[in-house]
Amino acid sequence: MKINAKRITAVLMAAAMSVCATTAAFAASTTDTPVVDENYATADFQQKITYSKSESEIVPAYTVSIPLTAELQKESSTLSYSLALENDTAFVPSGKKVSVKIESAGYSGNLHTLAVWDSRNLQEAEYVIYNSDAFANPTYYTIGDEIASWDGSNFGTITRKIKLKDYYSVGAGNYNGVINYTVSLEDK
Repeated sequence: MKINAKRITAVLMAAAMSVCATTAAFAASTTDTPVVDENYATADFQQKITYSKSESEIVPAYTVSIPLTAELQKESSTLSYSLALENDTAFVPSGKKVSVKIESAGYSGNLHTLAVWDSRNLQEAEYVIYNSDAFANPTYYTIGDEIASWDGSNFGTITRKIKLKDYYSVGAGNYNGVINYTVSLEDK
């Protein structure tokens, strides 16, 4: 009976060792280097990946949206300028602003006036850009003027108005022109 008990104990211990050895071969290696040999032809290895970035390393980015086309009409139409923060927890730094300015405007050969051109009929039509229809004395913008800006935590859409300077004096035709803007992060 003692011999049988010793044999059973030895068999159980061998089985337990075999299970442990098999489990170790399939577990991820926690040593610096995975080891393989004829008995264990493959080994798994798990690498830990880490990354740290401090708030001081974040460079806020701002996206300014300006309409691709502005259509002049009999009545004024709206120009919308929008600012989106690329990192929505960031703000425009203290003492700075994101500024949109009219760099130049006009048409080919004349980028010094707020005007559009009908090249077929050789006619020019001037227009104005201003802050709002709601004011009795609106602010009119011209080349070089800041038309929109955002500072601190204000972001979103700023609207301006655009209309022909004298609708009734403009002749029939198809008028085209451009407005060139500069967008910059600058001191207030």
